[in-house]
Amino acid sequence: MRDEHDTDWLLEELGATMELSGQQIRPAALTLLADDLGHIDKPLLRMALARIRAEHRGPILTGTVLQYVDHAMGRLLPAEAYALALSSANDHATIVWTNEIAESWAVAAPLLGAGDKFGARQAFIEAYARVTGEARALRRLPQVQVSLGHDTEGRTRALQEAIAAGRLPGGLDALPDDVRQQLQLPAPRSALALPAPESVASATQRATLEKLAQLREEIAGRTGRRTHAQVLARADRMVLNRAKRRTAQAVQTYTQGGSL
Repeated sequence: MRDEHDTDWLLEELGATMELSGQQIRPAALTLLADDLGHIDKPLLRMALARIRAEHRGPILTGTVLQYVDHAMGRLLPAEAYALALSSANDHATIVWTNEIAESWAVAAPLLGAGDKFGARQAFIEAYARVTGEARALRRLPQVQVSLGHDTEGRTRALQEAIAAGRLPGGLDALPDDVRQQLQLPAPRSALALPAPESVASATQRATLEKLAQLREEIAGRTGRRTHAQVLARADRMVLNRAKRRTAQAVQTYTQGGSL
């Protein structure tokens, strides 16, 4: 639930934004608009209203604010999404888009391939409205996806442009492992800072076993009891001594026989 202070802030912010756009302010309409937007986090609303004041022309409705809220969370406006989707037709280009754009483009691409540019755009806009509407209703955020093109030299440039445009939150460290491998990038710094759990466990186990073996040796030395390793070592020495005695006996026998 939004507290009273945040509700007052939202009413004042919305009223000032509508006033700057030249829109007539009616208290009942302003209250309804604030109620429609009350579930959205304050930072996202603040960013959306700032963009509306800078860019939007015309009446400010609930859908208007929601579109800019979507953009603040990484969901592009329909025209922007379609322009980005068009670039995916070039197999050499690297594309940074979202799962919502990719799903909508799957509907429009066949029409564009058949030469119907107008139909492709309309199909994309309608599909994108449906996909984002469902995601908005379920409070699902768009998921960033990277489709690497065949132009290896243009991959880094495309990623840098996406980072600058805010379409790749987290930068290069946010890339999935398969993309990082294709780009031959090192592991993220956060991953490099931590050793693998198996390595830690193995080192700890080895150190524990070494200490245990040393302790057993010390106890055996004090009590006169031999450990398994000591028994094996003693047996090896006995076998080696017997072999030496047999060799010495054979040499002596040969020497004596040779002197006769």
